[in-house]
Amino acid sequence: VWSGDAYQSFLINRYLYEDDAITKRTLLALLGKPPYREHINTINDYSAYLILAVCEYIEQSGDLRFLRQVIDSVEALYQFICSRLSDEGYVVKRKGDWIFMDWHSFDKTDPFCPEQILLWKVHTAMAKLNQSLGESAEDCIRRAEKLKEKIEKDFWCEEKQAYIDSFASGQKKVTRHAAVFAILFDFVDTEKARLLGKSVLENETVAPITTPYFKLYELMALCRLGKIEPMQQYLTEYWGGMLSLGATSIWEAYDPTQSGEQHLSMYGKPFDRSLCHAWGSGPIYLLGRYCCGVEKNCNDFTVTPNHGIYTEFCAAVPVNGKTVTVEYKNGTYHIVTDAENGSVIQNGKAVPLIPNQPLEWTDSEKQ
Repeated sequence: VWSGDAYQSFLINRYLYEDDAITKRTLLALLGKPPYREHINTINDYSAYLILAVCEYIEQSGDLRFLRQVIDSVEALYQFICSRLSDEGYVVKRKGDWIFMDWHSFDKTDPFCPEQILLWKVHTAMAKLNQSLGESAEDCIRRAEKLKEKIEKDFWCEEKQAYIDSFASGQKKVTRHAAVFAILFDFVDTEKARLLGKSVLENETVAPITTPYFKLYELMALCRLGKIEPMQQYLTEYWGGMLSLGATSIWEAYDPTQSGEQHLSMYGKPFDRSLCHAWGSGPIYLLGRYCCGVEKNCNDFTVTPNHGIYTEFCAAVPVNGKTVTVEYKNGTYHIVTDAENGSVIQNGKAVPLIPNQPLEWTDSEKQ
């Protein structure tokens, strides 16, 4: 099991099956048994994603029993990650490590910026896990604060209004990945997130992401900025592009500029590209989370639908063992659920969603 693929599968599972059992089994399999002598799947970022996955599962489920079951392993993995940092507290490549991040042309001269923002998120996730168990989170919080200061000092380029891949090489190369993480992980405030949206994500001179894996994160970041329509258009162009070529499942990578058997080659081999890859299932999450607008945790859920460019849609999203159905047709939203503790966000106000009592409003009412 690849931890990075699994992390995205957990996201998608919440909006498709909401099967906690398969999530827990996969987390247990990936965590294995300490002590750790190498990163999960040998990939630095995949160790980080595993800790984030545990934290997000606990936030969604409130399953403290499971957290108590795995916390020793999670803590051991966290300490393993920290033991391999540089003296400055940065992720660097050690013997046996694979700094992956994505299939993309980066400047990975140590230290590599996207890995550092991901590490910052790991520190904050560990703080949350410790707090959930009533333990002290001071050490994790201190590490996160110190790391954030260093990242801003070393990687922020005022000239490019962006985080550069590496300050050590002198190239000042900008790729999308650091900006995506900065927005997605709330590493930056709203003002700086919008700035990164313009200077990086909406900047066509910055090389595009060509894997459905990291494209999911970029589209999530755009949605966080309120850019629903570009996300929808990209689903049609990118995922739809694979379907137009006869895909019956989603590929490991897709480059619209390629043709014929080029779509099958990867890793320097003519037929090595996976044509059925879990990390290509991102539209399930994107549509459930941002078009249906369903946001949930273990206690309650909210629905903030946004039809964007769609003239109609209908989807059923699982919420805590129940279902909420969101439909948009003829300019009218129709929402119904059998779940309790739900609300619809309408004109910035929360309207209680009473089980089995449909709620409707039109576009004009929404405004």
